[in-house]
Amino acid sequence: MTVYGKLGKYSKHKLEIETDDELDIYKISKYANGRQVSVSVEIEDGRRISPDQRKKTYALIHDVCDYLGYPDDAMEAWLKYKFIQKKGIEWFSLSDCSMSLAASFLTFILDVCFEQDIPFRTKTWDMIPTDYHLTLQCLKHRKCVICGKRAQFAHVNAVGMGVNRNNVDHRERYVMPLCFDHHHEQHTKGIKWFISFYHIKPVKPDLETLRILKIRGNYEDKEELDGTTKDVQ
Repeated sequence: MTVYGKLGKYSKHKLEIETDDELDIYKISKYANGRQVSVSVEIEDGRRISPDQRKKTYALIHDVCDYLGYPDDAMEAWLKYKFIQKKGIEWFSLSDCSMSLAASFLTFILDVCFEQDIPFRTKTWDMIPTDYHLTLQCLKHRKCVICGKRAQFAHVNAVGMGVNRNNVDHRERYVMPLCFDHHHEQHTKGIKWFISFYHIKPVKPDLETLRILKIRGNYEDKEELDGTTKDVQ
């Protein structure tokens, strides 16, 4: 259920929303079913999509078209259709949509590419910002966040000599997905220089990501990681 409106009074922990249409109280009550309802609110910043965002979005769409063999305009329409279905929003244009909507759509296309294992051209990959979401997706799919090649599980802070990695809770450690060459460069030039130079946002993997990657470690929820057999790099 999506509600549109205007932001009224607000404080540190409260927002007042004046809705454009009357609320369906019965439907909200049905959703609540006696419990506290969770909601999310997106604050429109008023800025329009930037030329850089538009360029990156069309580059990604073109990569999808190259791989699947569809024309660009048809693929753009299909991706928009799937996106608005997921978000519950109205049709939009990449010529004048908001900057936040453009960023969300770009992230959606990235997710589609990862899920369908659609390869990125090197030029496209170089344009994509290495933000937290991209790093997490690269980690799940074992792609180097810098070049897209097969990646290893690289710790920001080394586990240390003599430490049994099976006794490490990797959810408490920042990691990066790096190919062999970039992993070697990280160790050679130092972590501070490496992160600053490549603008990488290291992530803390959740239990689901560790389960997908089959990374062994010390977790309270060990039953959820049954069958894990791999060591971290």
